Amino acid sequence: MYCWIFVVVVSSHAQSSKKEKHFLVCGDSKVLLVDYTNSRDSVPAIIWTWDAQQAKDLPEDYRLRKFGSVDDCKSVKGGRQILVSASSGAVALLKRKNGKVLFHANVPNAHSIELVPGNRVVAAASTAPAGNKIILFQIKNPEIPLHTDSLYSAHGLVWHRQNKSLFALGYDVLREYKLAEHHNLQLINQWTIPGIGGHDLQLSPDRRSLFVTEHNGCWLFDLKSHQFRKIDGFPDARNIKSLGQDKAGQFIYTIPEESWWTYHVSFSRPSRRFVFPGMKVYKARWAGK
Repeated sequence: MYCWIFVVVVSSHAQSSKKEKHFLVCGDSKVLLVDYTNSRDSVPAIIWTWDAQQAKDLPEDYRLRKFGSVDDCKSVKGGRQILVSASSGAVALLKRKNGKVLFHANVPNAHSIELVPGNRVVAAASTAPAGNKIILFQIKNPEIPLHTDSLYSAHGLVWHRQNKSLFALGYDVLREYKLAEHHNLQLINQWTIPGIGGHDLQLSPDRRSLFVTEHNGCWLFDLKSHQFRKIDGFPDARNIKSLGQDKAGQFIYTIPEESWWTYHVSFSRPSRRFVFPGMKVYKARWAGK
């Protein structure tokens, strides 16, 4: 009697055909990195966590108070570093591998941070007695700001590498700056946004447009025509706190459920929703370059 055994061999190419996707989530004192591909249903597969309260390389005031309400997180340098801002009063640059704090600075009601050339960062300080401005810092010397410019309710920042421009979002305006000599930010353009309460600013995957969210909805700003238009195929809503899209066309976004926070991160095209119980989630970002 013969017994046949069939063995199915899965090639490494087939195994890797399901490309991994990661996204960042921030809220409370934490930043999480989630594996989208290997998560199950609505339960996120968290593969990395940074908690400011456990960051021994932060001064105590930053660790226990100034990073108590993290409101933005962005991966830079191919995902090797992460930018963090907190409305409770600080910004930071982290090393993804070990969570080491490479830079931190005091920024009143910080709502965004962006890496710019020359080993520098720009932070957005929203409404506060010493806020309503954008601030340029040298990473190696965070105690002394290089330059500031007033911007009421500063909320969003994007560096556009091809244009060599910094875009900044305020209460009702979108601005374009150039990095001038002597560490100055030179304002060269300004546009009135189609709404009030400008909140999130993100670059589109093709780098030709900016996603802009405000109190009543969200828009796409064409960097060539300088025109705003609604976003095709996106479920528009009020008070969207963060909005982004990957190269495959999938949107990631957050909408508050209670006051300014949510317990979920939502996706569209295709739709999906992850739950983060017990965490006051503010923003979520695709992680990558």
